Amino acid sequence: MADIGVDPRVVRTREAVLGAARDVLLEEGWEKVTVARVAERSGYGRATLYRHWPDRLDLLRDAIAEQTRLTHSIPEGDVRIDLVAELDAFRRALDTTSLGHMVIAIANQSRTDPSFRELHDTMRVEGTSVLRSILERSGPAGPVVPDLDPDLAVSMLIGPLLYRHLFDDDRLTTADIEVVVDSFLATHCR
Repeated sequence: MADIGVDPRVVRTREAVLGAARDVLLEEGWEKVTVARVAERSGYGRATLYRHWPDRLDLLRDAIAEQTRLTHSIPEGDVRIDLVAELDAFRRALDTTSLGHMVIAIANQSRTDPSFRELHDTMRVEGTSVLRSILERSGPAGPVVPDLDPDLAVSMLIGPLLYRHLFDDDRLTTADIEVVVDSFLATHCR
């Protein structure tokens, strides 16, 4: 959504360029995600891209951040409902957008290319921020999950979705996600 006072042409340019960057990444691979290729694919000049994204990683970071932002739910205050909603939003994004492919590609590339490690870490932090905030929410007895490492907690919740996405043609349903959340909360919640 554009801020009041932001030129709609700038918003359209950013959307088109970020969409082109995601498409190039998924269809052609990392090596092809260059300012020149994305400019060609988007129909905008290289100077325009360099003005907004001084280097390739800036462009990729924004493309991934935009996709991640679109996949989050808005917590309402009930831990179970919020966990189910956030995981269901992630499931839908894996099933209907390029997010799953981007996550896999970035994770793989970051293992061999140090320049992608920061991008990977940014994606992980931004991608799990809502889930972490739900888990860290404090009540009268303290955090929802008091003695569990936050990374492990996130892995336990997201793991079944990624496993099914990678290895199984049957995708998880909302009912499956409810089972995952209920099992997690029964085991780890105060």
